[in-house]
Amino acid sequence: MKNNFSNFIKIIFIIIGVSLIIGLVFFIITKNDYTASSNNKVSSSNDNNINLIADNLTQIFSYINNPSSTDNYACQILHQDIGFNIDENENFFAYYAPIIMDCIYQKNYPLLPLSSSKSYKIISKTELDTYANYFTSLKEFTPIKEIYTDEYISSLSLEDSLIYQNYLNDSYYIAYSVDENAPTNKISYSLERIIPENDYYIAYITATSTNVYSAELKITIENNHCRYGELIFY
Repeated sequence: MKNNFSNFIKIIFIIIGVSLIIGLVFFIITKNDYTASSNNKVSSSNDNNINLIADNLTQIFSYINNPSSTDNYACQILHQDIGFNIDENENFFAYYAPIIMDCIYQKNYPLLPLSSSKSYKIISKTELDTYANYFTSLKEFTPIKEIYTDEYISSLSLEDSLIYQNYLNDSYYIAYSVDENAPTNKISYSLERIIPENDYYIAYITATSTNVYSAELKITIENNHCRYGELIFY
């Protein structure tokens, strides 16, 4: 009788032990599955952002590097030499930002002729204020009246001057120049890789002219679009 009771106690302990082991194994598996699932979500989110950055930069550089068949005039302008001097450690976007916005986002900024070969795309102050959402640092934009002076307007016909008068106020600035005789761009840009860093990304970019230059571009994703830091080559 005593042996039967001892055996019964042993069986109870064995059952409890097996149940605890099964429960522990189930907990570990479930925890690992949840962790894996969470990591996949993070990885997927990062991949989407990296794809967005890669698509944007690849598109921009493709227009700069090669003559484009696009009908968008601004995208064609990207292949011209617009005065960016890579040897001066200047911010790439200080020159290219307005053309990129006009090209990629199809802004269709107004075009005002200055001479038979040169014109300027102009931008409103309201539109200019949105640039802070896309670029962290840009140079000052020139007020339109510094280019289209009173003397210049007085030399136009009455019909033409009335067209210019729509923009000759403090609310418009020069976005970028359009020169029909501008030479083609001689610098080739290449996106090497993109890595996540905390809440932003770093794009590694090379530029080749007579020498090879490198840059690290900091990018954040805001409202499903890229916001670029300074792009300076060394």
